[in-house]
Amino acid sequence: MNRKTIFILLALFLLPIILRFAWYFPGFYLPQKIETPDYANLKMPQAPVSTPQPEEIKQTGGIVFADYSHANQFQPGEIQTLSDALARRGASLELNTDSTTLESQLKRASAYVIISPSIGFTADETRIILDFERRGGRLAVFTDATRGLIYSDSFSGTTANFPDSNIVNPLLKSFDISFDNDYLYNLTDNEGNFRNVFFEQFGKSDLTWGLKKVVLYGARSVKTDSGLGLLVGGDKTFSSQTDAAPNNDSKQGWAASALSADGNVLAVGDFTFMQTPFNTVADNNILVNNIADFLLSGRRKIALSDFPYVFNGSTASLLMTANVQMTAEMTGALSRLQSKLNTLSIDMQVSQSAPESGNLVVLGTFSPSEDLTKYIESYNLTLDDASEFIEIPQFGKLGRAGNGLVLFKAGQNGTTLVLLADTTDDLVVLMDTLSGGSLSGCVIQNDIAICSIGFGGKFSTGETPTPDGTPTPAAGAG
Repeated sequence: MNRKTIFILLALFLLPIILRFAWYFPGFYLPQKIETPDYANLKMPQAPVSTPQPEEIKQTGGIVFADYSHANQFQPGEIQTLSDALARRGASLELNTDSTTLESQLKRASAYVIISPSIGFTADETRIILDFERRGGRLAVFTDATRGLIYSDSFSGTTANFPDSNIVNPLLKSFDISFDNDYLYNLTDNEGNFRNVFFEQFGKSDLTWGLKKVVLYGARSVKTDSGLGLLVGGDKTFSSQTDAAPNNDSKQGWAASALSADGNVLAVGDFTFMQTPFNTVADNNILVNNIADFLLSGRRKIALSDFPYVFNGSTASLLMTANVQMTAEMTGALSRLQSKLNTLSIDMQVSQSAPESGNLVVLGTFSPSEDLTKYIESYNLTLDDASEFIEIPQFGKLGRAGNGLVLFKAGQNGTTLVLLADTTDDLVVLMDTLSGGSLSGCVIQNDIAICSIGFGGKFSTGETPTPDGTPTPAAGAG
Protein backbone atom coordinates (compact mmCIF):
# COMPACT_ATOMS: atom_id res chain seq x y z
CA MET A 1 0.00 0.00 0.00
CA ASN A 2 1.50 3.30 -1.10
CA ARG A 3 1.73 6.47 0.94
CA LYS A 4 -1.05 8.21 -0.97
CA THR A 5 -3.54 5.52 -0.12
CA ILE A 6 -2.57 5.70 3.53
CA PHE A 7 -3.23 9.47 3.65
CA ILE A 8 -6.60 9.06 1.95
CA LEU A 9 -7.67 6.42 4.47
CA LEU A 10 -6.43 8.53 7.38
CA ALA A 11 -8.30 11.57 6.06
CA LEU A 12 -11.50 9.58 5.70
CA PHE A 13 -11.11 8.40 9.32
CA LEU A 14 -10.38 11.84 10.76
CA LEU A 15 -12.86 13.85 8.72
CA PRO A 16 -16.00 12.75 10.64
CA ILE A 17 -14.27 13.45 13.94
CA ILE A 18 -13.23 16.92 12.83
CA LEU A 19 -16.69 17.72 11.49
CA ARG A 20 -18.40 16.47 14.67
CA PHE A 21 -16.02 18.49 16.85
CA ALA A 22 -16.59 21.61 14.78
CA TRP A 23 -20.40 21.20 14.86
CA TYR A 24 -20.63 20.72 18.63
CA PHE A 25 -17.73 22.91 19.71
CA PRO A 26 -19.19 25.33 22.29
CA GLY A 27 -16.44 27.85 21.94
CA PHE A 28 -13.73 28.87 24.35
CA TYR A 29 -14.71 29.61 27.98
CA LEU A 30 -14.27 33.18 29.08
CA PRO A 31 -14.65 33.60 32.85
CA GLN A 32 -17.38 36.08 33.86
CA LYS A 33 -18.41 37.57 37.19
CA ILE A 34 -21.69 36.09 38.45
CA GLU A 35 -23.96 38.03 40.79
CA THR A 36 -24.79 36.02 43.93
CA PRO A 37 -27.56 36.70 46.48
CA ASP A 38 -26.79 38.81 49.49
CA TYR A 39 -27.03 35.91 51.89
CA ALA A 40 -26.00 38.02 54.88
CA ASN A 41 -29.02 40.28 54.51
CA LEU A 42 -31.44 37.70 53.15
CA LYS A 43 -34.72 37.46 55.12
CA MET A 44 -36.70 34.27 54.69
CA PRO A 45 -40.51 34.52 55.02
CA GLN A 46 -41.65 33.34 58.43
CA ALA A 47 -45.02 32.09 59.66
CA PRO A 48 -46.78 34.65 61.84
CA VAL A 49 -45.96 33.55 65.38
CA SER A 50 -47.79 35.34 68.15
CA THR A 51 -46.07 36.45 71.31
CA PRO A 52 -46.98 34.16 74.20
CA GLN A 53 -49.49 35.83 76.50
CA PRO A 54 -49.96 35.15 80.19
CA GLU A 55 -52.97 32.90 80.58
CA GLU A 56 -55.41 33.16 83.46
CA ILE A 57 -56.53 29.60 84.03
CA LYS A 58 -59.64 28.70 86.00
CA GLN A 59 -59.48 25.29 87.67
CA THR A 60 -62.82 23.80 86.65
CA GLY A 61 -62.05 20.08 86.55
CA GLY A 62 -64.03 17.49 84.62
CA ILE A 63 -63.60 14.69 82.11
CA VAL A 64 -63.68 15.08 78.33
CA PHE A 65 -64.08 11.96 76.21
CA ALA A 66 -62.77 11.82 72.64
CA ASP A 67 -64.31 9.38 70.18
CA TYR A 68 -61.84 6.68 69.11
CA SER A 69 -64.25 3.89 68.19
CA HIS A 70 -65.27 4.94 64.66
CA ALA A 71 -61.99 4.43 62.78
CA ASN A 72 -61.07 8.02 63.56
CA GLN A 73 -58.37 9.48 61.32
CA PHE A 74 -56.04 10.86 63.99
CA GLN A 75 -53.46 9.76 66.51
CA PRO A 76 -53.76 10.75 70.18
CA GLY A 77 -50.46 12.62 69.98
CA GLU A 78 -51.96 14.96 67.40
CA ILE A 79 -54.31 16.47 70.00
CA GLN A 80 -51.78 16.57 72.81
CA THR A 81 -51.97 20.38 72.98
CA LEU A 82 -55.70 20.14 73.72
CA SER A 83 -55.07 17.44 76.31
CA ASP A 84 -52.42 19.66 77.95
CA ALA A 85 -54.78 22.64 77.98
CA LEU A 86 -57.44 20.54 79.73
CA ALA A 87 -54.90 19.23 82.24
CA ARG A 88 -53.92 22.79 83.17
CA ARG A 89 -57.59 23.32 84.05
CA GLY A 90 -57.70 20.29 86.32
CA ALA A 91 -59.51 18.15 83.74
CA SER A 92 -58.55 15.08 81.74
CA LEU A 93 -58.99 13.87 78.18
CA GLU A 94 -59.86 10.18 77.79
CA LEU A 95 -60.49 8.10 74.68
CA ASN A 96 -63.70 6.17 74.09
CA THR A 97 -62.42 3.05 72.34
CA ASP A 98 -65.59 0.98 72.76
CA SER A 99 -68.88 2.42 71.54
CA THR A 100 -70.82 0.07 73.85
CA THR A 101 -69.47 2.02 76.84
CA LEU A 102 -70.43 5.42 75.44
CA GLU A 103 -73.60 5.87 77.48
CA SER A 104 -71.96 4.98 80.79
CA GLN A 105 -68.95 7.20 80.06
CA LEU A 106 -71.04 10.23 79.13
CA LYS A 107 -72.76 9.97 82.51
CA ARG A 108 -69.62 11.50 84.03
CA ALA A 109 -68.41 13.62 81.10
CA SER A 110 -68.29 17.36 80.70
CA ALA A 111 -67.91 17.14 76.91
CA TYR A 112 -67.60 14.75 73.98
CA VAL A 113 -65.14 15.34 71.13
CA ILE A 114 -65.44 13.72 67.68
CA ILE A 115 -62.48 13.97 65.29
CA SER A 116 -62.57 12.81 61.66
CA PRO A 117 -64.51 9.53 61.99
CA SER A 118 -64.70 7.01 59.14
CA ILE A 119 -67.53 4.79 60.44
CA GLY A 120 -71.04 6.12 60.88
CA PHE A 121 -72.82 6.51 64.21
CA THR A 122 -75.65 4.10 64.91
CA ALA A 123 -79.14 5.28 65.77
CA ASP A 124 -78.56 4.36 69.43
CA GLU A 125 -75.23 6.20 69.58
CA THR A 126 -76.87 9.25 68.01
CA ARG A 127 -79.65 9.11 70.60
CA ILE A 128 -77.11 8.97 73.43
CA ILE A 129 -75.13 11.93 72.08
CA LEU A 130 -78.22 14.03 71.40
CA ASP A 131 -79.55 13.35 74.92
CA PHE A 132 -76.16 14.28 76.37
CA GLU A 133 -76.18 17.61 74.48
CA ARG A 134 -79.84 18.28 75.27
CA ARG A 135 -79.05 18.17 78.98
CA GLY A 136 -76.24 20.70 78.63
CA GLY A 137 -73.23 18.55 77.71
CA ARG A 138 -70.75 20.09 75.28
CA LEU A 139 -70.06 18.53 71.87
CA ALA A 140 -67.13 19.44 69.59
CA VAL A 141 -66.80 17.97 66.08
CA PHE A 142 -63.64 18.34 63.97
CA THR A 143 -63.17 17.31 60.34
CA ASP A 144 -60.19 17.58 58.01
CA ALA A 145 -60.09 17.69 54.22
CA THR A 146 -56.94 15.55 54.18
CA ARG A 147 -58.22 12.74 56.44
CA GLY A 148 -61.05 11.05 54.54
CA LEU A 149 -60.76 7.41 53.50
CA ILE A 150 -60.29 6.32 49.88
CA TYR A 151 -61.23 2.76 48.95
CA SER A 152 -59.78 1.19 45.80
CA ASP A 153 -61.12 -1.86 43.93
CA SER A 154 -58.13 -3.93 42.85
CA PHE A 155 -60.16 -5.68 40.14
CA SER A 156 -61.86 -2.75 38.42
CA GLY A 157 -59.32 -0.11 39.42
CA THR A 158 -62.08 2.27 40.51
CA THR A 159 -61.75 4.32 43.68
CA ALA A 160 -64.37 5.69 46.04
CA ASN A 161 -63.93 8.63 48.40
CA PHE A 162 -65.57 8.54 51.84
CA PRO A 163 -64.99 11.96 53.44
CA ASP A 164 -65.40 12.45 57.17
CA SER A 165 -67.97 15.17 56.48
CA ASN A 166 -70.42 12.51 55.27
CA ILE A 167 -70.03 10.67 58.58
CA VAL A 168 -70.68 13.59 60.94
CA ASN A 169 -73.32 15.51 58.97
CA PRO A 170 -76.22 13.18 59.94
CA LEU A 171 -75.30 13.71 63.59
CA LEU A 172 -74.98 17.50 63.20
CA LYS A 173 -78.24 17.83 61.30
CA SER A 174 -80.15 18.13 64.58
CA PHE A 175 -78.09 21.23 65.40
CA ASP A 176 -78.52 22.90 61.98
CA ILE A 177 -74.81 22.51 61.17
CA SER A 178 -73.21 20.80 58.18
CA PHE A 179 -69.75 20.45 56.62
CA ASP A 180 -69.14 20.73 52.89
CA ASN A 181 -67.02 18.09 51.20
CA ASP A 182 -64.44 20.68 50.12
CA TYR A 183 -61.39 22.58 51.28
CA LEU A 184 -60.90 26.33 51.58
CA TYR A 185 -57.99 28.04 49.82
CA ASN A 186 -56.52 31.48 49.18
CA LEU A 187 -54.07 32.05 46.32
CA THR A 188 -53.06 35.59 47.27
CA ASP A 189 -52.75 35.73 51.06
CA ASN A 190 -51.78 32.51 52.79
CA GLU A 191 -49.27 30.97 55.15
CA GLY A 192 -46.87 29.49 52.61
CA ASN A 193 -49.44 27.33 50.82
CA PHE A 194 -52.76 28.11 49.17
CA ARG A 195 -54.58 25.74 51.54
CA ASN A 196 -53.05 27.33 54.64
CA VAL A 197 -55.71 29.99 55.04
CA PHE A 198 -55.68 33.04 57.29
CA PHE A 199 -58.86 33.88 59.23
CA GLU A 200 -59.20 37.37 60.62
CA GLN A 201 -62.99 37.76 60.87
CA PHE A 202 -64.57 36.26 63.97
CA GLY A 203 -68.08 35.76 65.30
CA LYS A 204 -68.59 37.24 68.74
CA SER A 205 -68.14 34.40 71.24
CA ASP A 206 -65.97 33.30 74.15
CA LEU A 207 -64.42 30.88 71.67
CA THR A 208 -62.99 33.78 69.64
CA TRP A 209 -61.92 35.92 72.60
CA GLY A 210 -58.41 37.32 72.12
CA LEU A 211 -58.08 36.18 68.48
CA LYS A 212 -56.61 38.44 65.82
CA LYS A 213 -55.40 35.92 63.26
CA VAL A 214 -55.83 32.15 63.00
CA VAL A 215 -54.36 29.77 60.42
CA LEU A 216 -56.17 26.58 59.40
CA TYR A 217 -54.64 23.92 57.18
CA GLY A 218 -56.91 22.28 54.62
CA ALA A 219 -60.14 23.30 56.38
CA ARG A 220 -63.61 22.33 55.25
CA SER A 221 -66.31 24.99 55.09
CA VAL A 222 -69.14 24.91 57.65
CA LYS A 223 -72.73 26.02 57.13
CA THR A 224 -75.41 26.99 59.64
CA ASP A 225 -78.55 29.10 59.37
CA SER A 226 -79.50 29.40 63.03
CA GLY A 227 -76.02 29.20 64.56
CA LEU A 228 -72.99 31.51 64.54
CA GLY A 229 -70.05 31.46 62.14
CA LEU A 230 -66.88 31.72 64.23
CA LEU A 231 -63.89 31.75 61.84
CA VAL A 232 -64.70 33.51 58.56
CA GLY A 233 -62.34 33.80 55.58
CA GLY A 234 -61.64 36.94 53.55
CA ASP A 235 -62.96 37.87 50.11
CA LYS A 236 -60.12 35.96 48.40
CA THR A 237 -60.80 32.74 50.26
CA PHE A 238 -62.69 30.31 48.07
CA SER A 239 -64.16 26.82 48.28
CA SER A 240 -62.71 24.05 46.14
CA GLN A 241 -66.25 23.08 45.18
CA THR A 242 -67.13 26.40 43.56
CA ASP A 243 -63.81 28.28 43.25
CA ALA A 244 -65.77 31.32 44.35
CA ALA A 245 -67.11 33.16 47.37
CA PRO A 246 -70.39 31.94 48.93
CA ASN A 247 -73.22 32.54 46.45
CA ASN A 248 -70.64 34.37 44.30
CA ASP A 249 -70.95 37.29 46.69
CA SER A 250 -67.54 38.73 47.53
CA LYS A 251 -69.03 40.42 50.60
CA GLN A 252 -69.69 37.03 52.14
CA GLY A 253 -66.99 34.79 53.54
CA TRP A 254 -66.67 31.07 53.95
CA ALA A 255 -66.88 29.94 57.58
CA ALA A 256 -64.52 27.22 58.76
CA SER A 257 -66.11 26.93 62.20
CA ALA A 258 -69.59 27.37 63.65
CA LEU A 259 -71.39 27.31 66.98
CA SER A 260 -74.92 25.94 67.36
CA ALA A 261 -77.80 28.21 68.36
CA ASP A 262 -77.90 26.79 71.91
CA GLY A 263 -74.15 27.31 72.31
CA ASN A 264 -73.38 23.66 73.13
CA VAL A 265 -72.09 22.33 69.80
CA LEU A 266 -68.83 23.44 68.15
CA ALA A 267 -67.93 22.44 64.59
CA VAL A 268 -64.46 23.10 63.15
CA GLY A 269 -63.38 22.11 59.63
CA ASP A 270 -59.75 21.43 60.61
CA PHE A 271 -57.81 20.09 63.58
CA THR A 272 -54.25 20.41 62.26
CA PHE A 273 -54.00 23.78 64.02
CA MET A 274 -53.86 21.87 67.34
CA GLN A 275 -50.77 19.91 66.32
CA THR A 276 -47.21 20.91 67.14
CA PRO A 277 -45.77 23.18 65.71
CA PHE A 278 -48.90 24.54 63.98
CA ASN A 279 -50.41 25.50 67.33
CA THR A 280 -47.68 28.16 67.68
CA VAL A 281 -48.66 29.91 64.44
CA ALA A 282 -50.55 33.22 64.79
CA ASP A 283 -53.18 32.92 67.56
CA ASN A 284 -53.79 29.20 67.14
CA ASN A 285 -52.70 28.44 70.69
CA ILE A 286 -55.21 30.95 72.06
CA LEU A 287 -57.90 29.16 70.06
CA VAL A 288 -56.85 25.80 71.55
CA ASN A 289 -57.16 27.24 75.06
CA ASN A 290 -60.54 28.77 74.25
CA ILE A 291 -61.75 25.38 73.03
CA ALA A 292 -60.58 23.79 76.29
CA ASP A 293 -62.57 26.38 78.25
CA PHE A 294 -65.60 25.72 76.04
CA LEU A 295 -65.47 21.98 76.67
CA LEU A 296 -65.45 22.48 80.44
CA SER A 297 -67.90 25.36 80.78
CA GLY A 298 -71.14 23.55 79.97
CA ARG A 299 -73.86 23.22 82.58
CA ARG A 300 -75.06 19.69 82.09
CA LYS A 301 -78.24 18.86 83.98
CA ILE A 302 -77.70 15.80 86.14
CA ALA A 303 -80.46 13.20 85.90
CA LEU A 304 -81.30 10.13 87.95
CA SER A 305 -80.32 8.00 84.96
CA ASP A 306 -76.73 9.25 85.46
CA PHE A 307 -76.41 7.24 88.67
CA PRO A 308 -73.90 6.74 90.25
CA TYR A 309 -72.46 10.00 88.87
CA VAL A 310 -75.17 12.19 90.40
CA PHE A 311 -73.23 13.88 93.20
CA ASN A 312 -71.24 17.08 92.91
CA GLY A 313 -68.42 17.64 95.32
CA SER A 314 -66.46 15.06 97.28
CA THR A 315 -68.68 14.37 100.30
CA ALA A 316 -72.15 12.97 100.99
CA SER A 317 -74.10 12.61 104.24
CA LEU A 318 -76.36 9.68 105.02
CA LEU A 319 -79.42 10.16 107.22
CA MET A 320 -81.59 7.34 108.60
CA THR A 321 -85.17 8.29 109.46
CA ALA A 322 -87.00 7.05 112.54
CA ASN A 323 -88.45 3.90 110.96
CA VAL A 324 -85.04 2.49 109.92
CA GLN A 325 -83.11 0.28 112.34
CA MET A 326 -79.35 -0.19 112.35
CA THR A 327 -79.40 -3.97 112.05
CA ALA A 328 -76.33 -6.02 111.26
CA GLU A 329 -77.60 -6.35 107.68
CA MET A 330 -78.03 -2.58 107.48
CA THR A 331 -74.47 -2.05 108.70
CA GLY A 332 -73.17 -4.29 105.93
CA ALA A 333 -75.27 -2.51 103.32
CA LEU A 334 -73.96 0.88 104.50
CA SER A 335 -70.40 -0.39 104.26
CA ARG A 336 -70.90 -1.62 100.70
CA LEU A 337 -72.55 1.65 99.59
CA GLN A 338 -69.78 3.65 101.24
CA SER A 339 -67.13 1.59 99.41
CA LYS A 340 -68.87 2.15 96.08
CA LEU A 341 -68.97 5.90 96.58
CA ASN A 342 -65.32 5.88 97.65
CA THR A 343 -64.38 4.50 94.23
CA LEU A 344 -65.98 7.67 92.81
CA SER A 345 -63.90 9.84 95.20
CA ILE A 346 -66.97 10.59 97.34
CA ASP A 347 -66.71 10.23 101.11
CA MET A 348 -70.04 9.18 102.66
CA GLN A 349 -70.54 9.64 106.40
CA VAL A 350 -73.53 8.71 108.57
CA SER A 351 -75.12 11.80 110.10
CA GLN A 352 -77.59 12.24 112.96
CA SER A 353 -79.09 15.37 111.39
CA ALA A 354 -79.44 16.63 107.85
CA PRO A 355 -76.80 19.14 106.70
CA GLU A 356 -77.95 22.54 105.48
CA SER A 357 -76.32 21.93 102.07
CA GLY A 358 -74.35 19.32 100.19
CA ASN A 359 -75.08 15.81 98.98
CA LEU A 360 -77.49 13.76 101.07
CA VAL A 361 -78.76 10.16 101.06
CA VAL A 362 -81.95 9.62 103.11
CA LEU A 363 -83.11 6.15 104.18
CA GLY A 364 -86.79 5.58 104.97
CA THR A 365 -89.67 3.14 104.74
CA PHE A 366 -93.14 3.28 103.26
CA SER A 367 -94.51 4.00 106.75
CA PRO A 368 -95.11 7.74 107.25
CA SER A 369 -92.84 9.61 109.67
CA GLU A 370 -92.35 13.27 110.48
CA ASP A 371 -88.63 13.32 109.71
CA LEU A 372 -89.29 11.82 106.26
CA THR A 373 -92.12 14.13 105.19
CA LYS A 374 -90.04 17.10 104.06
CA TYR A 375 -87.99 14.91 101.73
CA ILE A 376 -90.94 13.30 99.94
CA GLU A 377 -93.71 15.93 99.99
CA SER A 378 -92.77 17.37 96.58
CA TYR A 379 -93.32 13.93 94.97
CA ASN A 380 -96.96 13.71 96.15
CA LEU A 381 -96.62 10.13 97.37
CA THR A 382 -99.50 8.56 99.26
CA LEU A 383 -98.19 6.44 102.15
CA ASP A 384 -100.66 4.52 104.32
CA ASP A 385 -99.79 1.73 106.75
CA ALA A 386 -103.30 0.34 106.40
CA SER A 387 -102.87 -0.23 102.66
CA GLU A 388 -100.86 -2.85 100.81
CA PHE A 389 -99.79 -0.36 98.20
CA ILE A 390 -98.53 3.18 97.87
CA GLU A 391 -99.68 5.63 95.24
CA ILE A 392 -97.31 7.53 92.94
CA PRO A 393 -98.76 10.11 90.53
CA GLN A 394 -96.49 9.07 87.63
CA PHE A 395 -97.03 5.33 88.11
CA GLY A 396 -100.30 4.87 89.93
CA LYS A 397 -100.60 2.17 92.60
CA LEU A 398 -97.44 0.30 93.56
CA GLY A 399 -97.31 -2.81 95.72
CA ARG A 400 -95.30 -2.34 98.89
CA ALA A 401 -93.87 -5.85 98.89
CA GLY A 402 -90.83 -6.44 96.67
CA ASN A 403 -90.53 -2.87 95.41
CA GLY A 404 -88.18 -0.04 96.32
CA LEU A 405 -88.21 3.65 95.44
CA VAL A 406 -85.36 6.03 94.63
CA LEU A 407 -86.33 9.71 94.70
CA PHE A 408 -83.90 12.19 93.12
CA LYS A 409 -83.48 15.93 93.53
CA ALA A 410 -80.54 17.93 92.16
CA GLY A 411 -79.73 21.44 93.31
CA GLN A 412 -76.90 23.92 93.12
CA ASN A 413 -75.78 23.02 96.64
CA GLY A 414 -75.94 19.26 96.20
CA THR A 415 -77.96 16.21 95.26
CA THR A 416 -80.47 14.42 97.47
CA LEU A 417 -81.35 10.74 97.06
CA VAL A 418 -84.22 9.28 99.09
CA LEU A 419 -84.32 5.46 99.31
CA LEU A 420 -87.63 3.92 100.39
CA ALA A 421 -88.76 0.32 100.90
CA ASP A 422 -91.42 -1.51 102.89
CA THR A 423 -89.09 -2.81 105.61
CA THR A 424 -85.52 -2.37 106.77
CA ASP A 425 -84.64 -5.73 105.19
CA ASP A 426 -86.06 -4.57 101.86
CA LEU A 427 -84.14 -1.32 102.24
CA VAL A 428 -80.91 -3.31 102.60
CA VAL A 429 -81.60 -5.00 99.25
CA LEU A 430 -82.33 -1.63 97.63
CA MET A 431 -79.05 -0.20 98.93
CA ASP A 432 -77.18 -3.17 97.50
CA THR A 433 -78.82 -2.46 94.16
CA LEU A 434 -77.28 1.01 94.24
CA SER A 435 -73.97 -0.39 95.43
CA GLY A 436 -73.87 -2.38 92.19
CA GLY A 437 -73.26 0.92 90.39
CA SER A 438 -76.35 1.22 88.21
CA LEU A 439 -80.13 1.30 88.16
CA SER A 440 -80.40 -1.18 85.31
CA GLY A 441 -83.01 -3.20 87.22
CA CYS A 442 -85.19 -0.17 87.83
CA VAL A 443 -87.89 1.66 85.92
CA ILE A 444 -86.85 5.32 85.74
CA GLN A 445 -89.28 8.11 85.01
CA ASN A 446 -88.13 11.69 85.53
CA ASP A 447 -86.89 11.92 89.14
CA ILE A 448 -88.32 8.63 90.43
CA ALA A 449 -87.05 5.08 90.00
CA ILE A 450 -88.98 1.93 90.94
CA CYS A 451 -86.65 -1.00 91.62
CA SER A 452 -87.54 -4.66 91.99
CA ILE A 453 -85.88 -5.88 95.19
CA GLY A 454 -87.66 -9.17 95.79
CA PHE A 455 -90.99 -10.91 95.37
CA GLY A 456 -94.42 -9.48 96.07
CA GLY A 457 -97.82 -11.11 95.77
CA LYS A 458 -100.83 -9.30 94.42
CA PHE A 459 -102.19 -6.76 96.82
CA SER A 460 -105.83 -6.83 97.86
CA THR A 461 -108.44 -4.49 96.41
CA GLY A 462 -110.76 -4.39 99.39
CA GLU A 463 -112.87 -7.37 98.13
CA THR A 464 -112.75 -11.07 98.92
CA PRO A 465 -113.82 -13.78 96.47
CA THR A 466 -116.72 -16.13 97.25
CA PRO A 467 -116.44 -19.88 96.56
CA ASP A 468 -118.04 -19.37 93.14
CA GLY A 469 -115.48 -16.67 92.27
CA THR A 470 -117.87 -13.71 92.62
CA PRO A 471 -116.17 -10.87 94.55
CA THR A 472 -118.01 -9.57 97.58
CA PRO A 473 -117.22 -6.49 99.65
CA ALA A 474 -114.78 -7.06 102.47
CA ALA A 475 -115.93 -6.75 106.04
CA GLY A 476 -116.53 -3.16 106.97
CA ALA A 477 -116.81 -2.02 103.41
CA GLY A 478 -119.57 0.47 102.82
